[in-house]
Amino acid sequence: MKYIRREIGQRGAYAKYYFQEPNKEIDLNRKYPTIVICPGGAYYWTSFREDEQVAMRFLAEGFHVLVVHYATEGIEAYASDDLAELPKKPVSVFPNPLIELATAVAFLRENSREYSVDEDFIIVSGFSAGGNLAGQLATLWHEDWLEEKVGKKKELYKPTHAMLGYAALDFNLSGKEKESFSKIALATTGSLYGNTEIVEKMNPINHVSDNTPPCFIWHTREDVLVAPNNALRFALELDKHNIPYEVHVFDKGKHGLVLGDLRTGVKESNENAQVYKWVDLFLEWLYPIKTKLGGFYKPIDVKQRS
Repeated sequence: MKYIRREIGQRGAYAKYYFQEPNKEIDLNRKYPTIVICPGGAYYWTSFREDEQVAMRFLAEGFHVLVVHYATEGIEAYASDDLAELPKKPVSVFPNPLIELATAVAFLRENSREYSVDEDFIIVSGFSAGGNLAGQLATLWHEDWLEEKVGKKKELYKPTHAMLGYAALDFNLSGKEKESFSKIALATTGSLYGNTEIVEKMNPINHVSDNTPPCFIWHTREDVLVAPNNALRFALELDKHNIPYEVHVFDKGKHGLVLGDLRTGVKESNENAQVYKWVDLFLEWLYPIKTKLGGFYKPIDVKQRS
């Protein structure tokens, strides 16, 4: 494996790239699929629980992995309920994280030959707020305004698939009463009471189109932080446009289960034998060769090759 960390822009964002390395014992010409992971954290921070352990899980399945730490103020900056102590101009305001994500993904195609990237499988994924961000790229990648802000051709950061885990696909951050401010609204729009125009732009459910890639979506019915209707309504929008999708709403489980076991949480409630199957369900959906482990690869006919 080859590991690279790259800074993105001037706001403190960075990306971690974990690259498989082709080997003559297997196949020097192999191209590897890439999964791009956007950790959640309410746009206050990027959660460690949705970072390295998820990366290791997919590395073991033969993926390149890219983890994008879009710029945030850090969870400590939002600890106070005193308005005077909260960030004045958060670095996480839309579309900053989207620009950083697109820039990190573009690096994959810009260097696809050097790092053996399969350009037909660049999957953008995310959890919770990170799922919102992944959904933004999935639904907005083709927009001219984004191409201008990123400064790279949109085809470079176009995702081929998306995986959205308990994703906030329809933030409701507008129309807040003055006595009911929202820190998430501040982190995403720059206003404690939301900004209708920004919220409309950053909600993926508003932008599903024929340009949206196939999506795998999972959620839990008992999620009280992000309602499961986010997943269901998004799937219905995909269906309207005949976009391939698979959606799983597991009956039990709290918000933020990640891998569904104690690798990504210390509490008993982090263990859920039903939910941890989502990785296998996702892989089965994604593989071009169904019902086979490692279904991206075809065997080499040694006689024919010689």
